[in-house]
Amino acid sequence: MRNRVSKPVRPNERHTDAFTDYNDDKNIRRSMVGFLCCIWDDAPKDSFLFLATTSPDGSKWREHVVRTSKVKADVNRFLRKYSRWDHNLYFGVNPFSQDRRLKEHALPSSLGWCDMDDSDPDAYLPQPNLLWETSPDRFQALWLWDSKYEVEDAERFSRSLADNHGGDSGWTVTKMLRIPGSINHKPHYEEPFVRMVSQDWKRTAKRPKLVSEKRRLHDMATLSLDMNPNAHKRLDVWRKYRSKLSVSARTVIRHSRVLAPDRSKWIFVMVTELCETGATLDEIASVIWDSPYFLDKYGQNRKALERQISNIINKTGG
Repeated sequence: MRNRVSKPVRPNERHTDAFTDYNDDKNIRRSMVGFLCCIWDDAPKDSFLFLATTSPDGSKWREHVVRTSKVKADVNRFLRKYSRWDHNLYFGVNPFSQDRRLKEHALPSSLGWCDMDDSDPDAYLPQPNLLWETSPDRFQALWLWDSKYEVEDAERFSRSLADNHGGDSGWTVTKMLRIPGSINHKPHYEEPFVRMVSQDWKRTAKRPKLVSEKRRLHDMATLSLDMNPNAHKRLDVWRKYRSKLSVSARTVIRHSRVLAPDRSKWIFVMVTELCETGATLDEIASVIWDSPYFLDKYGQNRKALERQISNIINKTGG
């Protein structure tokens, strides 16, 4: 596994000591700002970008809009307001034409992204430009392509990176990743820093081997269902389908904290009843992703979300 910082190492020319002291708030805040400004450097000036926070236990997901025309000011304001010591911090990879992080508003991208989870970073071809460790032996990464791609093509590159090398299935254009320099507050870790492992800001002409259509269809049928848990608001879905839901399901969907025992039971109830009403997969995922019954058990774990919903739907024949 790589343990050095590649050249060029600077997030920007004025900041030569990026991510050198993780205990130094001033150094890390400047490093974060430089990192995000460079990541989003080629986003259209009238587009929107996204940051997000959760409380240390992974609950209370909140998204924050960044104006591309004022990236540096907005990011600085965000980092001063939401301390890394008190929040989990995330950034959205791609720009959007509206101030809602939905695929329908996504713009072309020059980035590839992957939540590597516990797969081997050295096995990825091509090697990522930017690699950081989010918790012990778990990594996230970005690739800086030398061309921009429409949304479907950008997603296909990122999906191929994950599928070819064992990364997480969260490859959609709405992907959010942890900000390097922040702190991972998940309860089962000892609050590790999200450490930068390697940086190379020179854009790459290499591309991953694309997953074949035959393999893609096989994956859809045998692995997990593709879903976007950020496509809808939980209570919007509740309002849309409440007349078709049982009293129990209507009540538990509205809960903002765990009030009933057996979290797995209520996840099962919500998924099956929403499925029976005709809710889309994105609507179901949006409800479960924001539910305290899921968050209390799994935290902000995209893989667990997809696995739970896929298993329940496949089991019940939904």
